[in-house]
Amino acid sequence: MPTKPETSAEAKGPRARLPLSSRLINLLTLVVSVMVAAFLGEGGLRLFFRKELALPDDERSLMYRYDKTLGWFPIANRQAYLLGSRALGVTNNSEGFRASERTASNKPGIIFLGDSFVWGYDVEAAERFTDKLQAKHPEWSIYNLGVSGYGTDQEYLLLNRYFDAYKPQVVFLLFCVETDHDDNCSNVRYGGYYKPYCTIAGNRLQLQGIPVPRGERVFFAEHRQLGRSELMRLLVRAWFKIAAPRQLHNPDPTGAIIRDLQKYVLSKGAVFVMGLTRSNPRLEEFLQYFKIPYVDLTTSQRYAGFGEHWTPQGHTFVCDKIDRFLIEGKYQ
Repeated sequence: MPTKPETSAEAKGPRARLPLSSRLINLLTLVVSVMVAAFLGEGGLRLFFRKELALPDDERSLMYRYDKTLGWFPIANRQAYLLGSRALGVTNNSEGFRASERTASNKPGIIFLGDSFVWGYDVEAAERFTDKLQAKHPEWSIYNLGVSGYGTDQEYLLLNRYFDAYKPQVVFLLFCVETDHDDNCSNVRYGGYYKPYCTIAGNRLQLQGIPVPRGERVFFAEHRQLGRSELMRLLVRAWFKIAAPRQLHNPDPTGAIIRDLQKYVLSKGAVFVMGLTRSNPRLEEFLQYFKIPYVDLTTSQRYAGFGEHWTPQGHTFVCDKIDRFLIEGKYQ
């Protein structure tokens, strides 16, 4: 009687299943190969691309957190030491602002909105124009709501969030001529921070980009241990290049944002005024047309690098000029 052909796995030659020990050896070989490749890749990146893959240790990465509406926002009660043109210490209060704790007061209040010039890059808190103005006028309540890197659109949203809590008599917007136009045109700034942005449809200002996407810098701020690896930085950077929303550059909505901001402040029964870090004839013509009081704060007393922010002497000059502007204009 003929024998039945074998059909077991053992009779299938090369397709036969490998013994457990062989599979373990293959797996171990694969793991070791991957580890060696990662080790060599990490070493090569550290040797040749360390500068290109470095993570910045600036005030945004050290002091700020992700905010789905504003893009980034200061971390409450955070302390840090920063190095720009000089070393300085920074302390945020319980609301996240670089200021003393807010207390209830019947004194007339002034909110100062702005970016790093108001926040006080390269100066100690007591050296800022807002703190010097408060020292000159204890009968006023000066509130510094500056956030480094903000555009006018973010400052408008920030004011919406905090106006009713502070109830200011005056809102002073410091416009950074050097960067605010670009800030207002884009949805990405400062090496990977996403932000809200505005477009103009007809005669109406439209807010876009909320909730704000989480970008590369947010990822590394929230996963600092992963950021220690050059290889991980490369992989994360590549991922965000592929998957993250593209960077936009829209027609400049600055005038419309300022005009809406003026209407909002006036509707709250407060006074809206502005300061300019440098002279800007086109913007000044716009402000004059819409009867927005402003003061030109141009000064040469600036640091040479890191954004050319005001020195302590520059802040004194700015304080004195704003003081005269407020007194002579009877805004207080």
